[in-house]
Amino acid sequence: MKKLLITILITLLMANSAVIVSFGAEESPTILAESAVLIDASTGQVLYDKNMNAQHYPASTTKVMTALLTLENLDLTKTVTIDAETPFTGGSRVYLLEGEQVTVKQLMYALLLESANDAAVALGKEIAGSIPEFADMMNKRAKELGAKNTHFVNPNGLPDEAHVTTAYDLAMIAKEAMKNQTFRKFVKTYRYIIPKTNMQDTRYLYNTNRLLYDKKTKVLVNGVERRAKYDGAIGIKTGYTGEAGGCLIAGAKRGDTELISVVMKSTNEGRFSDSIALLDYGFANYKSTKAMDKGTILGEVKVNRGATRKVEVVAKEAAYATLPIDASEKLVKTKIVLDKKVKAPVAAGQKVGEVQIYEGNSLVGHVDAVTTKAIPKGGVLSIIGISDGVAHVIEIIFSAAIGLILFLFTAFVILKRRRARRRRKRREERLLRMQGPNRDNEYWRY
Repeated sequence: MKKLLITILITLLMANSAVIVSFGAEESPTILAESAVLIDASTGQVLYDKNMNAQHYPASTTKVMTALLTLENLDLTKTVTIDAETPFTGGSRVYLLEGEQVTVKQLMYALLLESANDAAVALGKEIAGSIPEFADMMNKRAKELGAKNTHFVNPNGLPDEAHVTTAYDLAMIAKEAMKNQTFRKFVKTYRYIIPKTNMQDTRYLYNTNRLLYDKKTKVLVNGVERRAKYDGAIGIKTGYTGEAGGCLIAGAKRGDTELISVVMKSTNEGRFSDSIALLDYGFANYKSTKAMDKGTILGEVKVNRGATRKVEVVAKEAAYATLPIDASEKLVKTKIVLDKKVKAPVAAGQKVGEVQIYEGNSLVGHVDAVTTKAIPKGGVLSIIGISDGVAHVIEIIFSAAIGLILFLFTAFVILKRRRARRRRKRREERLLRMQGPNRDNEYWRY
């Protein structure tokens, strides 16, 4: 009887614990970080915010921007020769040596797996020539991506009073970086080997993001002990210094739903538990719904003064909406809004409208509508709306007509001359007949 009661009690406690865990996942997460944000990676919609616009030191999460600029400006196969200053970079590094030759690809793995500060410096110098100039590129690109409170001064995140950003800004930068399939491959890789170089033996690199692989380490998430490895983790980048505390940009994908979380000013272990709590909250409460595929044909736009009169328009990227987990996907609608006309020349990929995404009657997002090809300026006839193709046909017809007219005129002249010769010959023949048969006799001459 006692065993039966104990069994029932244990069963009830386990059931109750399950309810608490499930309930906790649906409630706002409890995190240690001073600042945090959770976004839908497909839409950019903010799903959770804790002081997301407060400025902090980003530590090595800075390297997401460095990696993005590298992919946008360098060939991965390019060989970089390390200068005299780079090896003296402090903090985490792969101990590059002056004169050592490594590829951009190898430096990228060092940057994103081992979080190598010297690799960041080498890449920054290779791209811009100097660290200050590279920092200018970083700040410009950050603004383009929607960062509002960011100022970078170096490519690696080593402490500097002027080197600050926010959880929200890092989320926007990471969102853009994750659109690049090569970047996604880098940040999801656990282990990479740099083979022997001209100056050093083989080096083995390991990712510092425990969410990708660590089944042994336990972390406390909303009061429940969990393993650090996270189901669906796809990256992105860790960061830690004494000044910055524990930072982590984390990405995870389940089904069509992809989330990005950012935590700043947490602890070394807390950055992982915080990220798990945020991602759990996101997957428990929200889902991404695709409204339109990338490249969907949206129609045509008239081209004023163009070589052709119209240009085809498509969706620049897939359109998504973020919905509550239990909401019907039928709530998501799209509206195509295109420019009535555009003036030539038109560039391929030029924005000429947008696809508006609605959740019910509420506008929740949009994606650009872009042209599929370039349209140069047209010829003279484009002024009256005749495309170069039609103008070419008209030119051929006109040329043929001119040729026909010249041919007919020439034929007419030749025919007229022939008729004149025939008439002249007939007149001569009549004159000869009138003079008679003895017209050549000497008698008739005197």
